[in-house]
Amino acid sequence: MSPATEHNQSRSVTVENIREFNIKMIDMAHANMAAFFEFACQLATAKAPSDIIELWTAHTRKQFETLTEQTKEMTALGQKVVWESAQMRALPHVFATA
Repeated sequence: MSPATEHNQSRSVTVENIREFNIKMIDMAHANMAAFFEFACQLATAKAPSDIIELWTAHTRKQFETLTEQTKEMTALGQKVVWESAQMRALPHVFATA
């Protein structure tokens, strides 16, 4: 494989990984904003202070669970990106020793 081909392949993998990362971040931001607006609507219709506290507690618990899951997803995606980048950098050495 020529150095130009290796470079183009590496760049393609990098661009795809960045695209995937950006899409995941946008999806997460969308989910977080939707949860916030749902929470705001619920607060607006609360009839008593105890309802507000209950809503706030439930929203906080749900968002903490969501953040935990999003963190796991981003960690896995980050590891994938690093692994694929490392593999692409290792390719010239593999072909050089073959």
